[in-house]
Amino acid sequence: MRKKTNSIYFLFFISFIGSAQFGTIGYDFKDPYIKFKDLKFAVRLSTENNIYCPNPENIFINKVSENEIILTSKSLSAAGGQLISDGLIELKISGSENGRISITAQASHPSELNKSILILIKGIDVKFMISEQLQAKGVKEFKDKKEIRVSYPSRSATMPLVFLNNESEEWYVLSKDNKLRKKGFACFYDHLTDEPVVVLSHDNDMRNISKKITAPKWVLGKNKSRLEIVKERCYDIEQNFNLSPFFNKPKKQTNWIQNLKLVTFFHGVHWTGHIFNTYDQIGQQLQWITSTIEGKQVLAFLPAWDGRYYVNYPEHQPDERMGGKVGLKNLIKKAHTLNVKVVLMFGGPNLSNFKFLEEKNMTDAGLKTPYGHSRLQNWLDWDTDLNIETMGLIMNFGHPKYRDYMISKTAELFDTYDVDGVFLDGTLRWENSPDYSPYEGLMQYTKEIRKRYPDKLIMGEDGYDLVYGLFDLFHTSGGPLGLEKYLLRYTRQFYYLAYPSESGSAGVHEIGWSNNSATIKNADPNYTIPSISLFYGDEKKYKNQIQNKLKLYKKWNLKSVPIMQN
Repeated sequence: MRKKTNSIYFLFFISFIGSAQFGTIGYDFKDPYIKFKDLKFAVRLSTENNIYCPNPENIFINKVSENEIILTSKSLSAAGGQLISDGLIELKISGSENGRISITAQASHPSELNKSILILIKGIDVKFMISEQLQAKGVKEFKDKKEIRVSYPSRSATMPLVFLNNESEEWYVLSKDNKLRKKGFACFYDHLTDEPVVVLSHDNDMRNISKKITAPKWVLGKNKSRLEIVKERCYDIEQNFNLSPFFNKPKKQTNWIQNLKLVTFFHGVHWTGHIFNTYDQIGQQLQWITSTIEGKQVLAFLPAWDGRYYVNYPEHQPDERMGGKVGLKNLIKKAHTLNVKVVLMFGGPNLSNFKFLEEKNMTDAGLKTPYGHSRLQNWLDWDTDLNIETMGLIMNFGHPKYRDYMISKTAELFDTYDVDGVFLDGTLRWENSPDYSPYEGLMQYTKEIRKRYPDKLIMGEDGYDLVYGLFDLFHTSGGPLGLEKYLLRYTRQFYYLAYPSESGSAGVHEIGWSNNSATIKNADPNYTIPSISLFYGDEKKYKNQIQNKLKLYKKWNLKSVPIMQN
């Protein structure tokens, strides 16, 4: 009886697309598609060994109602039906009164670990996929039958959300996951049926990978304002991840940030050893700056304050050539007499050198790929000798020993030098690591520092939705990251470290000379706290240019956007 029912539903609701090819698979994978509304849906299971779809010969379709349908298969098909395996896969599609479609899926394999579960969608005419602002490579055009894709969390997708549009309509896809797990968004071309295929992926947490996987709910809809959907994600993370918007944070913590009109980058020591500023010279320049703009409106940010940039990370000790411990203490005291706050740059997740890791027995603390390979810090030629420097490892703040070290180092600087804050380089760094969660590590670090030092500042670089709410300030590349400028709902932002001095030099930064850099072209002065980079001597050589900027910045005010409100 069931077999006959299956056949009827099969004819009614399943569309076997003659060729379900997409991506790099050069044959008909034979995905069974289920029709719902004006779209078609399919599901795949990716394991550590292969990729599977429901076995077309063993499918059961349950039409629960006009607004809900469930596809179940108790065996799996691979290689276009040439390989059949035991296992289970289920796809559930349901609609709601507001026209949204909800999608959930689950799968299991008797012997293989499940990496991810994918949803395939046909029927959406994709011209562009928007996951972020343009400068973050978050706007991708689908043309010439070439695939496009992004993953969350990353610079190009800081929310598990994309918009898919053409000239006449715009769809959105949002994950309702209440945990941080990797999501993927793509659009491939099915050459044999001559249509695009939208692909959504949900990955198992590699710390708990098993022979089962359940994809949290995806919601799919169209023709809603981006602000409405972005706010929905904001409400999700505030409820599920206990993050507070900026307007709900303690006023004692935010008032002075609201008064900021200027962030000054005082570069220390270049990777090659060239000194741009000593501690004493920084103090002299702060004195000069505050004759034009009030000190309480100024934040002094010190990259490479601890010696050659990147070389000694994460030892973070005052550099002797710049003035040593006494020099740093004197600088902080002078800054405070001027009402200027000082923030020191940390390597953070971005780097620890090999020598430090070996001496501290922390070589296992590097950020690992899902397959357990440590990420190297090795993409720059710092000295232009035509060889890339391999600096060390990118770090995972989730590693308990490394996180404890960074907490103790932060405490040491606060207690010894009375600095006002620390900046963690590379808080964007995330992998679906098999040992520790980078996000959970950052969360634990910030929680501990706030408990011990409630009046101190914690800053980050770049990031994604769950991280923004952990920090007081961010410095980011280009304009505010985030669709609808949602970063401003949680924190405040200033220009990237590569923003140049009057000479055009980016100082210690790897860009070198940056008058024409994307940082300047993309930064929007309406939403980012003004920044300048100063090297000793600039106040004389470029006196008029700098003073004109300072007079302009005194009048700066943050432009409000709707996402900043409740």
